[in-house]
Amino acid sequence: TASEVQGLRTELQSWEGATAARRLDPHLVVRSIWANRDPRHFQSPEFLKLKDEIASAGGNKQAIKVRPLAVGSDGVQRYEVCFGHRRHQACLELGLPVLALIDSVSDVVLFIEMERENRERQDLTPWEQGRHYQLSLERGLFPSNRKLAKAIGVDLSNLGKALSLAN
Repeated sequence: TASEVQGLRTELQSWEGATAARRLDPHLVVRSIWANRDPRHFQSPEFLKLKDEIASAGGNKQAIKVRPLAVGSDGVQRYEVCFGHRRHQACLELGLPVLALIDSVSDVVLFIEMERENRERQDLTPWEQGRHYQLSLERGLFPSNRKLAKAIGVDLSNLGKALSLAN
């Protein structure tokens, strides 16, 4: 009926600007080229504790963020992790779907969001942090240390120390 259609339109409008979240097969999600976790971290006691928590909850309750990649020749949509590599890896190892927000973002936005999100979570080692910064500069994501520091909101001298450690 017309009133049902209008009700659905109103509800749809209330979702304007929302980012879709869904459970994805973790095998269809790949690590980001900007990933800042050393793969050895996935054997650490901290990771194993996170993995146990995700297992006991039946999946990750805090969504990761992914961006869609080009659909492959097999017609299957794949995704790249923007942030949440630890949660993705845990779901992958546990064989559980991974709850993910899906958003099309640029490399620069992905890098900045990953950097900010990780500062609020399990701290990266100083070497991992420096290596992450170094990668963004080597690949031309940011033209200078100063531009990188400004984009991610960190002190330039602290960024320089992290880069020195990575070297």
